[in-house]
Amino acid sequence: MKNLTQIKKLLAYIVVPVIFAITGYGVLRVALTPVWDLVSTAAYFLIADNAVSFDEEINDTYNPEDEIPVHEEEFIDSKDISMPKAGEKYGILECERIKLNAPVYWGDSNKILRSGAGTDIASFPPGFGRVITICAHNTTFFKPMKNIQEGDIISFNTNYEKYTYKITDVEVINEKKLQEKFNKMILDENEVLMLYTCYPFHAISGRKTNRLVAFGERIEGLSVKWREE
Repeated sequence: MKNLTQIKKLLAYIVVPVIFAITGYGVLRVALTPVWDLVSTAAYFLIADNAVSFDEEINDTYNPEDEIPVHEEEFIDSKDISMPKAGEKYGILECERIKLNAPVYWGDSNKILRSGAGTDIASFPPGFGRVITICAHNTTFFKPMKNIQEGDIISFNTNYEKYTYKITDVEVINEKKLQEKFNKMILDENEVLMLYTCYPFHAISGRKTNRLVAFGERIEGLSVKWREE
């Protein structure tokens, strides 16, 4: 009986503090989430400002107020498109449900990602029938991505056409596996919008090696037809 009492006391000294510690951590994490977001964003800008950059000029050439050209044929001639240059904004991504609104630039350097979402130059712009790979920081322009889900509608307006994509899959993928996946997708003649950002969103950790990736299929917008000179 005496041993049982001692065991109960021992458990009380160990279990109770652990329970309080876990509960306290949960409450503290919820309470400090806004503060952590602010600190994360500030840290990102500090790091990005000191990171190596090619110092490309950021050109804000896309204007949502500009009228999209009227295309008489059922496709867009590639000759009629001015391909974006490095550091040039060529469109805007929007999703009303999750309140996503991000300018899209050609390239994905630190300097570009301070201004909006960046396109991997190994991928393609919309309409070309290939993979379109776009990334942004989860503390800034792609923060709404934490709420993205299958069925969401993404509009991607460029200066040559308005495109609409439907999200078909959302996954968390390790960055190395994502690179392998991209290397395979780049060879496919299949247009896929691939949006990704660092994951998780609210984790006090070091370098994040996972990515939240949303895949979308084009449901509206004309295809671009390549024509030889």
